[in-house]
Amino acid sequence: MIFKKSDVHPVIKDDIQRYKKNKLASMLAILGLVLCCAYFVVLYAQVKNGNYYYKWPIALDVIFNLIFLLFVFLLSEQVKNYNRKLFWLQMFLGVMQIVRIFWLPLAGVTETVYPKLVGIDYPGKVLSSGAFICMVVFLAGSSACVIASGIVGFIRSLSLEKFTKKLASGEISVEATLKELDEADEKKASEMPAEVKAEEVTNA
Repeated sequence: MIFKKSDVHPVIKDDIQRYKKNKLASMLAILGLVLCCAYFVVLYAQVKNGNYYYKWPIALDVIFNLIFLLFVFLLSEQVKNYNRKLFWLQMFLGVMQIVRIFWLPLAGVTETVYPKLVGIDYPGKVLSSGAFICMVVFLAGSSACVIASGIVGFIRSLSLEKFTKKLASGEISVEATLKELDEADEKKASEMPAEVKAEEVTNA
C-alpha cells in the first residue's frame, strides 16, 4: 500500500524531521545568492556610459555584495540545521536587496541624488530598459528568496523545537505512536475479507 505524505501520522512526520536537513530553506538562500551574483554581473558590465557608475558608491556596492554573499551563505547553513538565531539578520539582508533597487539601478534611468553625491551632472538615462529590468528582477528575486528562506527556516525550527520539548516531557511518545499504528494495521488486517487477503498474498 502506498501512503501519501498527508497520510503520515503527525508524530511520525515530526520525528522524521529530526533526522532530515531543512533543504528547502537552504536552497532558497542559495538561490538568493545566485540572483545577487547575476545582478552585479549586469551592473558591473555597464561601462558604455562614460563610467557613470565607476565612482566611489560602486566600492560600497562591492563591499555590501561581499558581506551579503558571506552572511547569506552562513545563513543557508543555519537554516539547514533548524537554527533561527540569525533570523532578523536574514530579514534585514532580504529587505536591503529591495532598497538597493532605488540606489544604483534607479539612478541609471532617472535623476536621483546619485549624481550630486558623486559630483557630476546628470547625463540622462544611461541604462537600457533591458538592463534596468534585469537588475530589478534579480534584486527583487534575491530578496524574495532570502526572506522566504528565513520564514521557512523559522517556522520549521520552531515546530521542531516544540516537538522536541514534547518528547522530553513525555507528552508524546514515538514508540507509543508506532505501537498504536501497528495495532491499527493488525485490526484492519483482521477485518479484511478472506478473498482480499488471498489476493494480497498472491500479488506478493
